[in-house]
Amino acid sequence: MLMGISIQTLLVWLACHFVGDFAFQSAWMSIEKGKSWEVNFYHSATYTAVFVLFAHPSWLATTILLVTHFVVDPLKARYKFIEPIWLDQLLHFLTIILILWLKF
Repeated sequence: MLMGISIQTLLVWLACHFVGDFAFQSAWMSIEKGKSWEVNFYHSATYTAVFVLFAHPSWLATTILLVTHFVVDPLKARYKFIEPIWLDQLLHFLTIILILWLKF
């Protein structure tokens, strides 16, 4: 247990993150999500769907995942407010950890 979060649960959620954010994001989506809110939503929805299928989050957690991903990604892809990829990833990881820690 880490902060009341089982290691197995954390690993499943991190696997969902990597599959949803990288494996299921095409090059087209990666380029276009910074230009199109529609593509950004499609990417965010696909990302969230991986969690729904494999981690079975609550409705609140699902909503938080979708909304935060939809907001964080344009900070890097559209507005260049976040430059290094590790900072973007850190924000996604913190979201996951907070969801699990607060038991949403």
